[in-house]
Amino acid sequence: MSFSPYSDQLQRYYNRIASKCVERRRAELAAVDTPEKAREYVRRAAERIRTAFGLLPERCVKAPAVTGVIERDGVRMEKILFECAPGFHLTGIFYRPVRLDGAAPGVLALLGHYDNGKAAKYQQYCCFNLARKGAVVFCPDPFGQGERKQYLHSGLRSDSVWEHNMAGKQLLLCGEFFGAWRTADARAALDYLVSRPETDPARLAVTGTSGGGTLSSYIYALDERLTMAAPACYITTFRRNFENELPTDAEQIPPGLWAAGGEMADFLIARAPHPVVILGEQDDFFDVRGARESYEEVRRIYALLGAESEVKLVIGDGAHGYGVQLREAMYGFFTRHWFGREDAPEPPFEEFPEPELKVTEPGQVVRLPGELTLPGWLARRAAELARSRSPEPARIAAFLRRALQVPAETAAPEFRVLRGRPGENAVSCFALRTEPECEAFLHCRGGLARFSLPRGKRCTLYVSHLDAETELAAGLPEESGNEVVFALDVRGVGKSAPLTCDRVEDYFYMYGSDYFYDSAGQLLSHSFLGGKVRDLLGALALLRSAGYREITLAGRGLGALVALYAAGTGLTGVRRIRLRNMPRSWRELIEAGIFLWPQSHLIPGMLREFDLPELAGMLEQGCDFEAAEPWDGFFRPLIR
Repeated sequence: MSFSPYSDQLQRYYNRIASKCVERRRAELAAVDTPEKAREYVRRAAERIRTAFGLLPERCVKAPAVTGVIERDGVRMEKILFECAPGFHLTGIFYRPVRLDGAAPGVLALLGHYDNGKAAKYQQYCCFNLARKGAVVFCPDPFGQGERKQYLHSGLRSDSVWEHNMAGKQLLLCGEFFGAWRTADARAALDYLVSRPETDPARLAVTGTSGGGTLSSYIYALDERLTMAAPACYITTFRRNFENELPTDAEQIPPGLWAAGGEMADFLIARAPHPVVILGEQDDFFDVRGARESYEEVRRIYALLGAESEVKLVIGDGAHGYGVQLREAMYGFFTRHWFGREDAPEPPFEEFPEPELKVTEPGQVVRLPGELTLPGWLARRAAELARSRSPEPARIAAFLRRALQVPAETAAPEFRVLRGRPGENAVSCFALRTEPECEAFLHCRGGLARFSLPRGKRCTLYVSHLDAETELAAGLPEESGNEVVFALDVRGVGKSAPLTCDRVEDYFYMYGSDYFYDSAGQLLSHSFLGGKVRDLLGALALLRSAGYREITLAGRGLGALVALYAAGTGLTGVRRIRLRNMPRSWRELIEAGIFLWPQSHLIPGMLREFDLPELAGMLEQGCDFEAAEPWDGFFRPLIR
């Protein structure tokens, strides 16, 4: 992808919105200057988090079984299997000292994104040595890791982050947040830990690094049984992640939390004044500057509550991971609060080979008789939603306007005339300022380059898949000889395709720019997809202002989806709609188990209201509508 002078507009656009959130939060915290105001802020922080996560899915501890035991160096390790939700099993290792005098402190040890789950080297170090120091510890395999892989049927490379992000976007369509699923799963593991007679329910701690640091922060904020936390290599700030152009995982995007005034520090402030240590590494991609900023916010609230000594920050000199400096800081912090002594040094330990820690005979829970997979659950859920919804046209239109933040009326935007491609088949280009700091690019092909918007009565407006100028040059089936043809790049494609994130040459890369800005939009309650739709509505308003009364709206692939959603909000002046290469339905792709259509073009909770065929059916009643040549989950033609 070549450099474009417009490639930074999305970063500037969302930075403007994020900066307002940062300033509002700064002002709010500055006003907290008494113990009473600190306690009120703790309440608000907790409420914001509960609102972002919603009701957590139901979980249970059913038929727990010990499938094997290992003893070494005074530590007993039990291999645990139980049903944590109807049809879903959880695997884990319970660590305890062989000799115990009464109930011991309990630790929930949560994993980062390691494919081998509970067998990860650093996790074994943490759990085994905590048991040596007098604690009982439960380490569960998360969804998509260890013995709980969910997408083995796909035949694709499916590491843990791939599984999590695939699950995250499919749950999103059903109105679910994967972070809430992960938290509920961890809560089932905590339920098991508390159920053990060896565990002292008054002394419960949680720790983990990276994704485990994320989940430690979440469950600590949402489950009041936990009395202490040591999240590692996660706590920074949403602002630092955004400014560093760092895409994060599906569970790390609590919807609307940033917009509501929340920040990562609030996961810890929500439980003030319980003891907490923030652990970070100097060379982590989770910016250590943000860790220090979060620590200062937490420390200030704790100081107002008379508990400044209960919060601590430790920065190791390594890179991302649970290095020995951070592990020893965690040991010492926990043992000081449990036993009145800092038992920090980590004794030598030789990790167990992964096969020795296997809990199930087949090595994966999905191979147990009757086991439900997350793709299987999603297929059932999509079917349930299809049976329960009543997709009336007015209800669909209202949902789309609300979800995509479409105004009641769209005025014709101001535009700039750019130097287009010259030559025999010249292409003119107009930059439409559809929002502050955001432009869409309207291309027009004709015999001569134009320096003003051509006027007329009939035209075709084509919404591009990835690049309007390239697709226009290749020829469009929608073109006819007696109409002006315009081709539109909405924000994020074509001339404004960002050069942020990792793999700029692959639009569909799991952690690409489109995912990054969609995630930022979710945190900021400012829909990225809604912005694309507003770009299209602005282009239509501009064409109407130029005299066009009979407009054919066309689109391909991702552009077809944008056009479909825009049409669903209600359009004037559009006489025909011609869309190509869309999916037939999201439910169909969910039932297939996996799809590569990007999160950025899915509407959260859409399947609670309607699916693509129902929206298409609504449009067929109001205009000349045609959707042809559908694509499957891998952007390949579907055979009817």
